[in-house]
Amino acid sequence: MGVGILAPVPATILVSAVETCAEIGRVAFGSNVWELFAKTDQEYGEGLPVLIYPTHHYGDPDKLCAPGYATFRGTYLSMIPARAGKHPNPAVRPLATIEEHSADTAWALFWEVGNLVQLAKQDRVAITSLTAEGQKRPLANGFVPRGPMLVKALAIV
Repeated sequence: MGVGILAPVPATILVSAVETCAEIGRVAFGSNVWELFAKTDQEYGEGLPVLIYPTHHYGDPDKLCAPGYATFRGTYLSMIPARAGKHPNPAVRPLATIEEHSADTAWALFWEVGNLVQLAKQDRVAITSLTAEGQKRPLANGFVPRGPMLVKALAIV
């Protein structure tokens, strides 16, 4: 079984995140989950697959949410400690998070992703095909991730 990261990300920043990743070669998402990313760096390191579950938390103006599916994919690059809640290099943050009216907040750390792309409808990954690390049964139908988590699957693209 392959291991990867499943993470919810507000749909409102995903178009901007893909653009930033294409321009800069990476994009940074904020988190406060030190333990997960410390473990990821120690046990798996760079190159772990990332699956993004778009959330409706701040709306979905681009119609990116597909309940029950991860609809974006990328590659984990690294964890960067925040400085005063911000990324030390604001250029790698999605533009939508640094605009005047964004809902961005102060974070403890940032996790950087490369190769971020939206998956074609036929390539979306069903949440029920994933198993949370340390569990034996797949995630339940209707499960919505509340934060980044390590998951296992037969094939994580």
